[in-house]
Amino acid sequence: MTVPGELAEIRQWWSRRSGRTGQPHHEEVSRIAGGSDDQITPTGIDNPYWEIVRQLPSVRDAQHSICPDGFARELPVGHHLLTKRYSWAIPSPGDIAWLTQVLDRRGLMEIGAGSGYWAWQAQQAGIDVIAYEPTAPSVNTYTDGTEYLAIKRDGHAASRHHPDRALLLCWPSHNEPWAMSALHTYTGDALIYIGEDQGGHCADDGFFRLLEQGWTRTDSSTHHVTWRHTHSRVTAYHRTTPPKPATAKNPRHGMLSG
Repeated sequence: MTVPGELAEIRQWWSRRSGRTGQPHHEEVSRIAGGSDDQITPTGIDNPYWEIVRQLPSVRDAQHSICPDGFARELPVGHHLLTKRYSWAIPSPGDIAWLTQVLDRRGLMEIGAGSGYWAWQAQQAGIDVIAYEPTAPSVNTYTDGTEYLAIKRDGHAASRHHPDRALLLCWPSHNEPWAMSALHTYTGDALIYIGEDQGGHCADDGFFRLLEQGWTRTDSSTHHVTWRHTHSRVTAYHRTTPPKPATAKNPRHGMLSG
């Protein structure tokens, strides 16, 4: 189904729901669209993921709008389909505006880009982006095979090529070492990390040890909208200790990112 078709199905779902009476509601469910948490995609930017997400049933949780996945049987789209089609983290217009401000015209390099959706959003906003993903789209089980911009075929060690750019890591694979290796190999001083904190479902303990030992959190996007039951954040870090010389092998497995 096309995005316009899916949006039409979602609108019909809301219409059917508004006609129901006498059913118990354990929590307030509403759309992001038209509410206090809504964010409008700037003219000239194509962000189909956000345009779908903002129309899905959402709840307020910890001062954020959360898109629940409890309506999967009733709706044509949901968490599993959208994360594979686009990205494991939702890039809201506010996230991309925040990213542009934090980078301040600095270039960006994404390692483990997956479908390249976040890199594509950054590129549309005028950010100079290079994206790397080792796995071909036809065999990357973390995506549906779509790529949204030209992606270079290389793994975590590619981070050593661009110390002048900020490093972007988006939802690195849980309990896999490639995010740690990418950060260890990188000799620049700026990191954008998108995902859950230590103890969640991203990266491994080695990655978070490196963060604790050599990096300081400087800012976070206050506009990030996440899926329910995840605690995704969009956070900027600055290096506080000099990088160590690194040699790293290059894993050839798929990466979760976006």
